[in-house]
Amino acid sequence: MVFSPTTVALADIVAELGLVRANGLLGLRRLELPLLHAASAVHSAGGEGDLRPGAVEALLRDAVETLGGGDLQTAAQYTFGLTRGAREWAAQDRRRRAADVFRVSIDRFRKHHEKLVLQETAEAVLALCLARSPATGGEAAGNGAVAEASGATAESTQSTVRAVEQTRRTGSPDARPLPLGPLSLPVALGGTTARIIVHTSPIEFVSGVDILVSSENTYLEMSRTYRPTTSGALRRAAARQSEAGAILDDVLARELHDWLVRFASPGLPVAPGTVAATSAGELASQGVRRIYHAAVVMPRTDGGYDTTPAVVTKAVRQVFEAAAAERDSFGPPLRSVCLPLLGAGRGGLEPAASLRAMLTAIGPALADRPCWEVHLAVRRPAVARAVLDVLAEHRPANTPHRPGGQPAPAPAADGRRA
Repeated sequence: MVFSPTTVALADIVAELGLVRANGLLGLRRLELPLLHAASAVHSAGGEGDLRPGAVEALLRDAVETLGGGDLQTAAQYTFGLTRGAREWAAQDRRRRAADVFRVSIDRFRKHHEKLVLQETAEAVLALCLARSPATGGEAAGNGAVAEASGATAESTQSTVRAVEQTRRTGSPDARPLPLGPLSLPVALGGTTARIIVHTSPIEFVSGVDILVSSENTYLEMSRTYRPTTSGALRRAAARQSEAGAILDDVLARELHDWLVRFASPGLPVAPGTVAATSAGELASQGVRRIYHAAVVMPRTDGGYDTTPAVVTKAVRQVFEAAAAERDSFGPPLRSVCLPLLGAGRGGLEPAASLRAMLTAIGPALADRPCWEVHLAVRRPAVARAVLDVLAEHRPANTPHRPGGQPAPAPAADGRRA
């Protein structure tokens, strides 16, 4: 198969890496790994499909070597059996040693750190292939860099926006998978031009961003840690846990209760759109410094929730006001914010309606303080397409194009790792 590093879905690479983790290097001969075989061919400048198990192993070794050292790289080496002497280890033994690297329980590692290892390795594989791909002229974008970090990935970003625009005009969706994210997209908002970085990823996996925003109810009571919600996921990821996975310090819930005692009344609702700030808890290990809790959904008597676009706009405005108020009290100052689609879960808003309400506040915030780097995190590719559709509506009029509808490579942006 022909491997295109700018259009392959990251989740598909992660899935194949999961098979390698479970079966080890000795299992490469019997595994069906079409994407990794195709990627190894691109990486080694071979044909369209180098089926030698050794080629995939060489690709993995090179990819893991780009992870920058430290615990992440060491854990990845144990996870895939790349460490000297670990080639024949069983999957559970490799997982145990990898968990020891992060000093967490095996269960905690499996549920959280291992996913990060697989995702980071997948991004490294794609970055290596992007550097070798003829379509990029051999220019590397850098491991895990924001898509705009090279002209090649900028062109991929523009192609994605163009495809979304075509879908809106013709009603015929582009069947190609989304390009590798994060995607840095130009937007014209509030009389200014800026960039918004889109992650097709759970927000708790986003690293290197100062502030993550959680959607909460108006009682500021976080979701249970086992619930598949943004609130529950961040609560779980930020908690300090024992080796057995028991929660020793429910950091976010505890600090949020303290905030209620100080500024409101526990057990009574706050005004819709209120934002409360807490520390990042264990998410500090990912470079996160603050969690902002936005009260955007109002409980109903039947167990459901309601919200409105106006509440979402107010909450986002309060997020940037809170961030500006405490920005300079941190060293270095806070500069990046990552938001989910507020109100688009149990709040009942359509993703597009949620994002449009958010952009109503994001535009003035960026016009007032251009220093902010804005990220959006969406879990599902289908929702990511809706996000790109809305952002395409705000595409700057001066975005360069080539004759025949081909986009011109955008200039490289000075973006840091998302």
